[in-house]
Amino acid sequence: MKELLLNSNRIGDEGAVSIGSNTTWTNLELLYLHQNEIGDKGAAAIGANTTWSKLKILELGGNKIGDKGAISIGNNIAWKNLVRLTLHSNRIGDEGAVSIGSNTTWTNLEELYLHENEIGDKGAVAIGTNITWSKLKKLILHSNRIGDEGALSIGSNTTWKNLELLYLHQNEIGDPGATAIGSNIVWVNLKELTLGRNNISDKGAIVIGSNEAWKNLEILHLPENQIGSQGAVAIANNITWHKLKSL
Repeated sequence: MKELLLNSNRIGDEGAVSIGSNTTWTNLELLYLHQNEIGDKGAAAIGANTTWSKLKILELGGNKIGDKGAISIGNNIAWKNLVRLTLHSNRIGDEGAVSIGSNTTWTNLEELYLHENEIGDKGAVAIGTNITWSKLKKLILHSNRIGDEGALSIGSNTTWKNLELLYLHQNEIGDPGATAIGSNIVWVNLKELTLGRNNISDKGAIVIGSNEAWKNLEILHLPENQIGSQGAVAIANNITWHKLKSL
């Protein structure tokens, strides 16, 4: 069996534990379990599985997973082929995010969805300092509790040369974090950057507007911040973003 699609059911921890304990699905590549009332116990069992070495996609969004479950998933060293990990809309905080960010096994990871959790600076720093995910294309972290320290770490990352989407809206990022992100010159493939509903003012917007590396940028969203005329002028005067479609 290569695919197990059980999303939007009521599997719960008991069912997830049983699934995680399986030792016969050696060819499993896709496991969809989002919206299933799975908590830490079920997530821990899934994370402890060492049989699914061919697993490429793991969907666990919309459940009740907290730090304990996320830690188990982050500690997994068997999923060397993992391409997409979805854990959005759970109850994951810094401890769980640190474990995920510290993983050095997922060298093929391209998409990481952790939005709508309870991740703060500590977790974001661990994610930002990861040097294993060289193939990462999508990092979705909006609607968390990430501040300047976390944004500084993310903005300073030089490993994600293939990054295309970075969603950080609805966090607690101010000018220092925005400055770090705007100063990044490694993300030459960046297409979408969302930083709305943060605490960014002219200072951060000026640095973002001055970026000349993002030649493939198509979407830049900065609504509901504290940007004034100087920041708007800097963004408007950017001559690099020829592909920009939405601002």
